[in-house]
Amino acid sequence: MDISEFSRLNNKNRYSRHPWETSRKNVLHKLLKSYKIPFPIERVVDIGAGDAYVIHTLLHKGIGREYIAIDTAYTPEVISQLKENYGNSPVQYVQDIEEYKQKYGNDVPTLFLCMDVLEHVQDESIILSHLGGNSNHIYFFAVPAFQSVFSGHDALLGHYRRYTLLQLQGVLANYGFTVKDRGYYFMSLLMLRRMEKIFTKNKKESIDNWAAGKFKTGLINTVLKIDADIGILLKKAGITIPGLSCYCLCKK
Repeated sequence: MDISEFSRLNNKNRYSRHPWETSRKNVLHKLLKSYKIPFPIERVVDIGAGDAYVIHTLLHKGIGREYIAIDTAYTPEVISQLKENYGNSPVQYVQDIEEYKQKYGNDVPTLFLCMDVLEHVQDESIILSHLGGNSNHIYFFAVPAFQSVFSGHDALLGHYRRYTLLQLQGVLANYGFTVKDRGYYFMSLLMLRRMEKIFTKNKKESIDNWAAGKFKTGLINTVLKIDADIGILLKKAGITIPGLSCYCLCKK
């Protein structure tokens, strides 16, 4: 949902994807693989899909039969560019949930993704009150964790808030969601963010201006992969370690 992504659409071959994006995608893939979801599910819907990177990684894995990306930034020009960038893939693009329902209905079993979106809206009801209508739907929510590390970087990305896991659960419960699984990820980044808030006051780096070389990018991706793997193993053992992001898998 970080609209800064759209500044690079016309330069698809000339930017490096931020390690946060690739690592977050990897965490999603690992978690989905660990759940007993009957893939391929009929439909995958990514709310706040940005430049459609995540939903295309799921398309390549074949976890759904239909793929729909939703983002308020999807003007006709943006949609045209996205279709060109992704070789006219089967992914369809709409601007909001109501448009999605009008065009595609809400009856088939669907995996809804809502990753790093709720923190961008002043009132979560703008999104959460429009979700529901089928007991076979599955919802995966992820948000940045801990208001104590809210910084200028959050403001740069258009965040209104960060959440604890209990706060996220509470918000979702208020809109009728039942949490089936929950947790944190990126333990190491939480400590780094705490240090960053103390020592770095004016961070300007965003996901659209990542300029590190392949070695640094690869190193960070490797560290975050190990971080996520350890977190998932600890969670299986009943140990929850706080991280920079938290998530809930829900039904309604």
